[in-house]
Amino acid sequence: MTEIFILGNVTPVLLLVALGIFVFLAIQSKNVKSFQFQIAVILIIWIAGEIVDVFGKMDILKISNFEPLPSIIHMIAMILIGVVFWARFYYSKRRGRTLSEDLYE
Repeated sequence: MTEIFILGNVTPVLLLVALGIFVFLAIQSKNVKSFQFQIAVILIIWIAGEIVDVFGKMDILKISNFEPLPSIIHMIAMILIGVVFWARFYYSKRRGRTLSEDLYE
C-alpha cells in the first residue's frame, strides 16, 4: 500500500520538473520560429493537460464541472503539433527546399 502512495506522489513532482525543463527550453530558444521553441510549447501544453488530470484525480484541483478538461488540453496540443508539422512541410515545399526524405528518393 505504501508503494502505491509513494508512486502516486512522485508523478506530480515529475510532471512539474518536466514542465520546468520545457519552459526553460522555450525561454532559452528566444526565437518563436525555431523548431525547439515550437516543440517546447507543444510539450508544455501537453504536460499542463497531464497536470490538470493528475491534480484533478488527487482532488487538488476541483474540476468536477470540467471533467473533459484534460482531454481538451491534450486535443489542443495534438492539433497544434499537426499545424506545426504541416506548416513546416508546406513552407519548405513552397520555398523549394527539400526535406530529408527527398534526399533518398
